[in-house]
Amino acid sequence: MAGDIERALRVFLDSALFGELDADPIGAASVLAFGPLRAVEEALVEFRRSALGRLARTEEAGVEVRRAYRTEQGRRWLRHNPTGADAVAAATKAADTARERAAECLLATRLRQLREQAAARTRQAASAPRTDRLPELAARPLTDDTAEEVIV
Repeated sequence: MAGDIERALRVFLDSALFGELDADPIGAASVLAFGPLRAVEEALVEFRRSALGRLARTEEAGVEVRRAYRTEQGRRWLRHNPTGADAVAAATKAADTARERAAECLLATRLRQLREQAAARTRQAASAPRTDRLPELAARPLTDDTAEEVIV
């Protein structure tokens, strides 16, 4: 993904005329932000497909697949011939649908867990109010390194 972002930025910068970026810095910043955004959006589709594929092969999804297959074969109109072509086709279709739904459910659960963990980290990392930090920051000596950081 980082390579795709680099390529998008390089293509834009190579296509810009000399001085064009300086003439419209806001427009240039917008275009520079759009390239990486587009690369991330394209990668998102592939990451989601890959994650769903891996989750579809988990034990939890396998349990749902077997349950859906047996349930479909046990339907009243297929009970007379549960191993017939119609019963197997219907059971296979139900199993495939169950696999997809189980993977989507597992992905949604995992994403929710990650969001909750990120929110918890953010709450933990919340800094003290600025009024509490200012006296501490003002008391620090201003070294050459710090002065250069402030100037830059």
